[in-house]
Amino acid sequence: MMKSFTMRLGLILALSIATLVFLLTIALTSLISHRASDALEKEIGERLSTTSHQLADKLDFYMWSRYQEVQLLQGLDLEDRDETRRLLDQVQTNIPAFSWMGVTDAAGTVVASTNGILEGASIAERPVYLEAQDAPFIGDVHEAVLLAELLPNPTGEPLQFVDISVPLFQGGSFQGVLATHLSWTWGKEVLEHFNRTLHEQVDDTDLFVVSGRDNVVLLGPDDMVGKPLSVSFTEGASVKEWDDGQDYLTGMSIGEGYDEYPGLGWQVVVRQPTAVAFAPVETLETRILWIGLLASLVTAVLGWLLASIVTRPLKRITETASLMEQGKANTFPHQSGIKEIDSLAFALESLVTSLTKSESERVHFEKLANRDALTGLSNRVALREQLNQLHTSKEPYVFFYLDLDGFKAVNDTYGHAVGDEVLVEVAHRLRALPLEDVYPVRLSGDEFFLMFPRTERSTQQIREVGNTLIDTISKPITLDIASVKVGASIGASIWSPPEPPHIAIEQADDALYRSKANGKHQLSFHESLS
Repeated sequence: MMKSFTMRLGLILALSIATLVFLLTIALTSLISHRASDALEKEIGERLSTTSHQLADKLDFYMWSRYQEVQLLQGLDLEDRDETRRLLDQVQTNIPAFSWMGVTDAAGTVVASTNGILEGASIAERPVYLEAQDAPFIGDVHEAVLLAELLPNPTGEPLQFVDISVPLFQGGSFQGVLATHLSWTWGKEVLEHFNRTLHEQVDDTDLFVVSGRDNVVLLGPDDMVGKPLSVSFTEGASVKEWDDGQDYLTGMSIGEGYDEYPGLGWQVVVRQPTAVAFAPVETLETRILWIGLLASLVTAVLGWLLASIVTRPLKRITETASLMEQGKANTFPHQSGIKEIDSLAFALESLVTSLTKSESERVHFEKLANRDALTGLSNRVALREQLNQLHTSKEPYVFFYLDLDGFKAVNDTYGHAVGDEVLVEVAHRLRALPLEDVYPVRLSGDEFFLMFPRTERSTQQIREVGNTLIDTISKPITLDIASVKVGASIGASIWSPPEPPHIAIEQADDALYRSKANGKHQLSFHESLS
């Protein structure tokens, strides 16, 4: 009877230990699967967001190029209409995207145009003339009106144009308008190119170009072009339910123009069914689960086989594993004289160490991605994330756009190594500012950015903060080979919700240019605050 009881107790202990090891393995497997899946989902979303950003940049750059070409023609000699017509025809030949180009007199009557189309006709009531009498005009996509029956249209589809027009002056007197209709066919070609490239890499994706004016689809799947989108988007990647009731992983970027071309606010949207987008995630989770189950099964079998010998040591190891999960222990107990138990303890300790190291490396690389390598300050990526978090803020913030004065002279005189030391010291001084919740950023080169809550500071108090900052940066910097000195110019603006933060940043940047133009080493507010 005693023997039977002893054998039964050994079996119970063996099964108990195997179960504990199984649960520990499942917990570790679940942890790894969850974190790996999150990282993969984030990577997939960023890929779609990057694609939409690239397409937005492509469209804006193309429009900027045409905008520049139209501006180059502002010096036309209106007296020689034949020469004007010849020049317009030549431009259209070289750049077929210009479906029509024409010059009007001061009253809006076309006096010269490509192929003589609309010459003698009045376009005085059209936006392409009305909106360009004082400054250049860029109109959003629209269907042809006067030119619908006059231009070749082999496809039979309604002709669509983007308008670009500029005023013509002679001796300071308004003479007329150079008006152009840019065929929207180029936009379709750009979209088709991106579609081909994207479908080579990712399945079942759709690209959309949406008007910022009325949310109408300008380019995209044929059954959705010309219709408004009922789905609202935010920049970046997100999961949205569309009109067809299906969930899509969606990336969106807004065209913000290029150089002096202001842009038309086109939204570029890339979508992919979540079932397709996250298929690699499900595959990864399944694979990790099977690996975990296999590892658990092997461990359980070994535990059952060795239970009669190693019941007590394994129990101690299991208890220690539970303590390690709670952060109350760092190492497993090593059983002297039992080689197998020692090996198991070392293996489990190595596994935990490896997992801990992997997690530390992940955190480390995340910090590197968000930090400037030279100064340790936050970089543009971190700033973008910080600004995205401001959307939930109800408190206004002060934005300082800062540029060093005299930094180029330091670089030219002492070399870039000394210049780097100066940038590091400036970053140190920015971090040491006695401001609560100050957030310093190095944008690039010798450009920095600061943001901090306005609280109840008046404009004068904010100016005093800026002047103190200028004085702090202007103090001599003692280095090994020399003592150098740089100054600082600052542009300031106030961001208040719900205004998009990038508008206030642009205002601060404009104010910085005024500080530079007015003699440097000073702070200028945006015009609305000055």
